[in-house]
Amino acid sequence: MQTIFLVFLFLLNMIAFYIIALLYVKVSKFNNLEMKQQKLMEEMDNAIGAYLTEMKDENERLIKIIEERQQKDDVYHAGSQGDTMKESNTDKIVAQAESDFVLKSPKIPVKMALKSYQSMPISAKKTETDKAVEDPVQETAAEPIEMDDRSLAFSMQQQGMSVEEIAKQLGKGKTYVELLLKFR
Repeated sequence: MQTIFLVFLFLLNMIAFYIIALLYVKVSKFNNLEMKQQKLMEEMDNAIGAYLTEMKDENERLIKIIEERQQKDDVYHAGSQGDTMKESNTDKIVAQAESDFVLKSPKIPVKMALKSYQSMPISAKKTETDKAVEDPVQETAAEPIEMDDRSLAFSMQQQGMSVEEIAKQLGKGKTYVELLLKFR
């Protein structure tokens, strides 16, 4: 009777050790997942911080340009009030500066372009992508489809271009391009 009781207790101990081992494995997986999430959150914080810094720099540049314009306007109004030649030059300068700050939205909505791209046959997709990769900035009359900055940056990276080269070709900041490539 005692031997049966001892065997039964031994089996219960083995089952308890097995359950403890399973729980330990699950807890360690949870801890690994938590560490990965913290690392991802740190990366996101760094990316957002870099983006905010770039925005701050752009805002400071804009403020500087506006202050310069105001100074030019003050000098213009103080120096000559009836001189129409200077007024037309100032209007040209103001119009040029305003055209520099116009936000350009894509001519073709992204969803519509994506839908048409997905409906194309695979061979046509490849040749059109190859054309866009060869010279993505240049538009041709035969190909009215425009690519957005994200897809242009991604295709240029696929060609092996560095972040600096991509930023120069797109006319954007290096941090902006890094964020585009990071958050595809």
